[in-house]
Amino acid sequence: MHNSLLLFISEVVRGLVFSPLLVSYVFGGDPINIDGLFEDWDDVPTSYSDQNGDATTADYSFLKITHDSEFLFIYFKFHNGEFLMQDWNDFHLYIDADNDSMTGNTFHGIGAELEWTFGDRSGYKYSNGQQTELYQNDLSLRIAPTITSSEFEIAISRHSTALTIDGSQSITQGKIVLTENSNNGDMMPDNAGGISFTIFEDEVFPTEPITLGRLNDSDIRVLSYNTLNEGILDGDRQLHFKRIIQALDPDVIALQEHGDWEEIDDVIQSWFPNQQWHASWTYRDLVVLSRFSIINDANMISSERTMAALLDTEDELGKNLLIFNSHLSCCSNNEDRQQQVDEFAGAWREWILNNAGPFEIEAGTPFVHVGDFNYVGFRQQVETIRDGDIEDENQYGNDFLPDWDSTSIIDLFPRHTHRRMGYTWRKDGSSFNPGKLDYIFYSDATIDSGKHFILNTLAMDETALDYYGLEWHDTQEASDHLPVVFDIYTNNDVGIEKDHILPIMPTLYPNYPNPFNSTTTITFYLSKPEIVDLSIVDVMGNTVQKLIHEKRPVGNSLINWDGTNMMGESVTSGIYFSLLKVDGRSFENKMVLLK
Repeated sequence: MHNSLLLFISEVVRGLVFSPLLVSYVFGGDPINIDGLFEDWDDVPTSYSDQNGDATTADYSFLKITHDSEFLFIYFKFHNGEFLMQDWNDFHLYIDADNDSMTGNTFHGIGAELEWTFGDRSGYKYSNGQQTELYQNDLSLRIAPTITSSEFEIAISRHSTALTIDGSQSITQGKIVLTENSNNGDMMPDNAGGISFTIFEDEVFPTEPITLGRLNDSDIRVLSYNTLNEGILDGDRQLHFKRIIQALDPDVIALQEHGDWEEIDDVIQSWFPNQQWHASWTYRDLVVLSRFSIINDANMISSERTMAALLDTEDELGKNLLIFNSHLSCCSNNEDRQQQVDEFAGAWREWILNNAGPFEIEAGTPFVHVGDFNYVGFRQQVETIRDGDIEDENQYGNDFLPDWDSTSIIDLFPRHTHRRMGYTWRKDGSSFNPGKLDYIFYSDATIDSGKHFILNTLAMDETALDYYGLEWHDTQEASDHLPVVFDIYTNNDVGIEKDHILPIMPTLYPNYPNPFNSTTTITFYLSKPEIVDLSIVDVMGNTVQKLIHEKRPVGNSLINWDGTNMMGESVTSGIYFSLLKVDGRSFENKMVLLK
């Protein structure tokens, strides 16, 4: 066969065919992870590209379609803006499951057997002249991410009643329309006829199982688990938890929704009688249990929704391990969640820069932040923890890169051990589809990650269940959250050198608080003893106050300014600058005095 003909056939099978009225996409399957990362869509051809600027609110950019043996996958992106797919929108998805415009609900040139309204978290199935209301569990609907974004990936079960038309077919061809039902709302495709696709039953590689064992026997395993209303102490659910936790064999357990540290310590100890377990104090509904001695623990924020525990891992890691455990406000409480992460970021900034924490830690202490963060709203909340991007700087101070090497920390994206999914919460009776509510953040300046995964026994086969002593319904019956596992690779050479934990050159940090109305603290760092000048200047460069002129030691120095000039008089409200001069160099930061 001629090479050009072979190329044409290849492009038809994996590519696009455009006409003025119909967009057609013929494809094989792809192994897609529904986790909100999107890299696995790179090799999937674009099904439809939409014009930029043809809508006033949500402006669609492009759409892709593929599948595996279980799911129909849809990816779409917006030209600009971010949206929340489970709320605050009027996006509608129409699927013609039998490729017949004369059946189903007639819309935009297709006959849709399924209409789904994302913002309402509900939809309709149209079959045999009947309209039946549907909810997320009827479709096995999976959407990522669970937070605001400019792009989304969706999975719908190919075996759902909507796509099989009540079991009368296996979907092989169909059409899709995506629209926003508002004034001048956008639509893909623009012209009637839908985006047409054909499913070929080529082989899609099955999910490669993640075994439950550690990569190295010495790795430290951290388990984060929301146990739903003290589920471990619930007689009807305790056996499920016992099988799960024994199979995972953790070294550290961070629990959410648990109130009694002493009773839970006794239970865990009975499940692992050959090891000595230790429990932190309970803060609100948070507790940390550990095979390592707990040196100290403390509350981190005013709502008691984040705690810290310092573990004695000197022999294993060469340093003690700091665990943060969070259970942030649920659901639509976006304002409360943002306040909680802002407060934590400000507290951690003061701890890491000025050692002004609830207890002493060594510079370069490895840390992991886990828990049920309830991130179902604005992306900003993730960025505050990961990047130190504080929303309310007036209340909680300046932004601050939260790792010891002045970089962001890692937001880990684990997947299920036996399925290409990244959700950590699932409640089939809820209108909300499964989502990622539980997170693992960690310091990659001080920690090298080992194995990480989410355990979902519903996705495991009988052989795997038997091998690990689990039962198929264990995770479903135990809690509406899934257990999330993170292994810390125990190599004392991993991480940053101690000499590079802090800057190697003089550094002037932003003052705190800023703005301020009486006194503010200025922090600077020296890598060697130096003679320094620290002064306050106004916007014209005039010296307002000389704070110090002296030799300062290595490390952080904290200097207060009380808002007075060199005459001891209070200065007026306005913009001022802290000016640090050291070793022939100058550094300055803006500060705002409000009275």
